Amino acid sequence: MSLSRTIRLEFVGRHTAQAVAAGVVASAVLTLGCVTRSGGPATNSTAVNGATSTNGADNRPVMRIDPTPAEETRLGDANAAILAEDPDTALRIFRELLQENPTLADAYTGMGTVLETQGELELAEPAYARALSLDPVDFTAASGYGRVLEALGKSKEAIRALQRALTIRPRDIAANLAMARLLLASGQTDGSLAFAERAIRLDPQNGQAHLALASAYSKIGRGSEAIREYETACELIDPPVDVMYALLNAYAAEKRYREAANAAEALTRVAPTAAAFERLGWSLFRLNDFKASDVAYRTSIELDPLYWPALNGVGVNALNAWINGGKQPEDPQRDEARLMLQRSLRANADQPKVSALLLKYRL
Repeated sequence: MSLSRTIRLEFVGRHTAQAVAAGVVASAVLTLGCVTRSGGPATNSTAVNGATSTNGADNRPVMRIDPTPAEETRLGDANAAILAEDPDTALRIFRELLQENPTLADAYTGMGTVLETQGELELAEPAYARALSLDPVDFTAASGYGRVLEALGKSKEAIRALQRALTIRPRDIAANLAMARLLLASGQTDGSLAFAERAIRLDPQNGQAHLALASAYSKIGRGSEAIREYETACELIDPPVDVMYALLNAYAAEKRYREAANAAEALTRVAPTAAAFERLGWSLFRLNDFKASDVAYRTSIELDPLYWPALNGVGVNALNAWINGGKQPEDPQRDEARLMLQRSLRANADQPKVSALLLKYRL
């Protein structure tokens, strides 16, 4: 496969393009270190009109040819096309540049950027990788490579890429936050805390940094500190729904039920879902406000008749009312408890505690 074919990424179908993308790197490797602009041979340790880099796969030195002034201009044109949201033009220019100079690291980085933006992650990955093998101190390529690897589920490789990026630019907040997130997901909580704390030191007003630190604190059971960070984040940014849930759950874990109820009520206004009303019902139940709890649970069921946590909530409220009323056999609360708990089991059969309640009280 020739290089001129492997870099025509924007003109091929997705499945074909994925196979072609792998060929971008393979074809370029064959060319690097053995071709000069004049077409003659060059050694691996000396570059004609260029510089020496390291092959990312086996650390063998490869030759990199520096861009000419004309190529610099064309790179500028491609970057201008990216800013103008014209990815096709940008990719065409990068392709043409690589046909002329297959060692142009900035062109590979640019291609990776465009392809990542388009969601073509499997194509962006080899482009970023090739850019790094040509220019190991390209922060844009290293950080982009890390993002793409994380999105593709390659966490270990993503961590290595971000370590390289942070070696190049240790004060980059986005890279620090990405590292905190990856380390937390891989169970390396101490490392996650360190990178989140560094991000906050770099920018104390960065809401995302406070969220990262809150997530790390929650993971290790430092609930009060997690709440403090969640609250700080919510003051700095308009919190997404998942953050509101996280704060609510943090309040609940610390048995701060009034604050949990307030957070749940706010959540029902922002995202009036079955889950939000169920959380409100649960919080009010913990505050012994059973009437308001029952209303919230029933609103949840109206939104989703199969939302079993809310069915459990209505069932347990009815069960408590029946018990407190003396366990009268003909009490409608007993029938309500049985009906709701049985509906919950039909929605989700894997609930041994609910089954145990039905048996214990002979519902």
